[in-house]
This record gives sequence, C-alpha cells and structure tokens, in this order.
Amino acid sequence: MDLLLYNPLSKNNKSNITTHKLITYYKKHNLPFRLKSIVKINDTVKFLKEKDIYENIILLGGDGTINRFVNDIKDYTLTTPIYLKPNGSGNDFLRSLKHQKENTQEIMQATYNDQKTQLFMNGAGIGIDGLVLEYIDKAKNKGKFRYFSNTFKALKNYKPTDSIVWIDGEKKTFHNTYLINANNGKYVGGGMKITPKADLSTNTLEVIIVHTIPKWLIFFIFITIYLGIHTIFKSYVYTAKASSLKVEMPHPSIAQVDGEITNQVTTLEIRSSNKQIHFQHYKK
Repeated sequence: MDLLLYNPLSKNNKSNITTHKLITYYKKHNLPFRLKSIVKINDTVKFLKEKDIYENIILLGGDGTINRFVNDIKDYTLTTPIYLKPNGSGNDFLRSLKHQKENTQEIMQATYNDQKTQLFMNGAGIGIDGLVLEYIDKAKNKGKFRYFSNTFKALKNYKPTDSIVWIDGEKKTFHNTYLINANNGKYVGGGMKITPKADLSTNTLEVIIVHTIPKWLIFFIFITIYLGIHTIFKSYVYTAKASSLKVEMPHPSIAQVDGEITNQVTTLEIRSSNKQIHFQHYKK
C-alpha cells in the first residue's frame, strides 16, 4: 500500500485537481493506497511510525510542502521510499531534482537572529526576494504570472541597504545590497535560474549577492535570470561557493527559506545540517 500525502493549501488552494487525478490513477489500476492531508497530521514522526506499513510515500506539493515535511521529520530517519509529485506554485526544488544524478540530497539549515532554526532543501536568503513573496501573499491575483509581476513591483519599491556578509568566515561588505541568497537548488520563483551551478547533492552552497546596481539596469538583469546568464554582470552580481554564510543587516529585513518568509530578521546564518534525504521524482 502507498501513502499519498497532499497539502490542500498548495497551489493557492487549487491542488485538488492534481490530487484527484492521482487518486483516479490508483483506482483505475486497482492499486491500494491511503490518502492523508499533511495539515491534519499533528505529529508526522508518530504517524509514520504507527503506520509503518507503506511501500512508498507520494508527497504532493511544492517547495513549501517539501520544506514542511523535512522539518516535521527532522529527528526521524525515513526508510520508506519517498516520491515527489509537483502540486505547488513554484516547484523549483523538483526542477533541480529532475536533473540530479546522485541519489541523495543535502538538507541545509538557516538560523534567524541567533534564535530560530529552519531546515530547507532549495534555498534561503534575505532582501528583495522576501519582499516579492510578501507581495505575493497579499496579492488578490493568484494567476500564473504573479511572481513576475510582483517582482517588478518589488524592484520599484525596494530600498537597497549595506550588508556585512561572512562567507566561510571571511568578512565582506556590500553596498546597496538587493539580494543575498545561498541555494542548494538552481531555481526560484517558478523557474528563474538564479544559481545555475548549485547542486542538491553537496553540502556546498551556491551564494549570489546582487549589489550596487543602478535602478535602471536591475530590471534588465532580472530578465536575464530566467536564462541563467545574469552572472556575467560581475560588477553587480557576486557569486561564490561556500560551506557557510552569515549575513548581518543594519535594519530588520524579510528573509525567506524555500519561499516561506520571516519578518524582522537582522542576522541570518546558513549552513549544512549534516543530514541527507532521498527524494525521487514521481513520473507516473
């Protein structure tokens, strides 16, 4: 029997269509399954231990659902094969997973203000991307191009600030910083190839910092991110590989981890959690 875990809040509450199609497939082929909403599981580890009868786990959702699942089982070693079926708004982690050759993925961690720690799979950062996500959460229009339109809105309104960044312990100062990301996946925002050299299977993060860029030019560079060629603008786009990253902001900012935002962040530390997981792409 397979366990189908779905998030009814994924894809702007429109995940029922994909979930229904998968249920239809199982019924059509007379395959035994159990359907369970992850928002109705109070203790995921306890639930999985009590129901240790499943051959496979199929997780339906996007980056936020994956993030929630990984954090829910952070103290549990999962032995049941787990497959991902896209059912979210962005599905950026799955985009990278499709091209991964290794079997396991590294689980990273982000710590806000030296207090709250959250695991993540795809990426974390602070700056304009947090503002974009805040606009998306508040937007009435939940259409396909909401990330694109709200990014332009954020580019217009965001006020860059200086930042202090420690990359593997080496201190650097960046002026008029727009974006600081440390990613394990290549994509953000539903397909923007922001860190084209990132690798899900390693504990090395791909760091990107956008800074000191004229307002008129940042719109053009934003377009080039979809092609993954924005890194040619070396005067404004700093890139590096690192095992750890620490960011200090002069004013409280919005941070994001796998697309989930946290406000009032002044320090953000990112590194490997020294844990791995084995997600597979569900192809049926």
